[in-house]
Amino acid sequence: MLRLVGCLIVIVGSSGFAYGIVKEHKEYVERCRAWKELFSLMENEIMFQKSSLPEICCRVSTRLSGNKKLFLNRIGQTFGEGSGDTLGEMWRREVKRLFEEEPLKKEVEKEVEGLGERLCFEDSDMQRKMLLDMERYMSRHEEEQVKLNKERDKLTLCAGVMGGLLLTILLI
Repeated sequence: MLRLVGCLIVIVGSSGFAYGIVKEHKEYVERCRAWKELFSLMENEIMFQKSSLPEICCRVSTRLSGNKKLFLNRIGQTFGEGSGDTLGEMWRREVKRLFEEEPLKKEVEKEVEGLGERLCFEDSDMQRKMLLDMERYMSRHEEEQVKLNKERDKLTLCAGVMGGLLLTILLI
């Protein structure tokens, strides 16, 4: 009886571990979608409001939640206080802080970090174009991850169950 319970625990544990990996993949895709939404909202604000970037950051933050809201709030408030930093420096600092909690792939992180520096020296039409480009870039990256994860997740779940079965056979 104890062997049977032990075998079930091993199978459930290895399956749960595989499910945790699959869940991480889905969370990554959701983080990409959140960045895409942020860029879309900023682009819309620039198109319709014609305000400065710090004001746009504050306005867009009201429509977001979680860490992205804090990220944009900090940029808008810090710039409003007149800390002496440029918008690009504030963007880079806050993005790095955000990526510590919600990391993305390194090449995507570099693109997002560099965006703030490029945004602060352009007119509104060029800012909109850069944000649209980043939104498309994030869409492509998200699609690649979904395609990649589709088969990988199936294999991961199968490997988790099969690994648990193999361990139970070895234990018996």
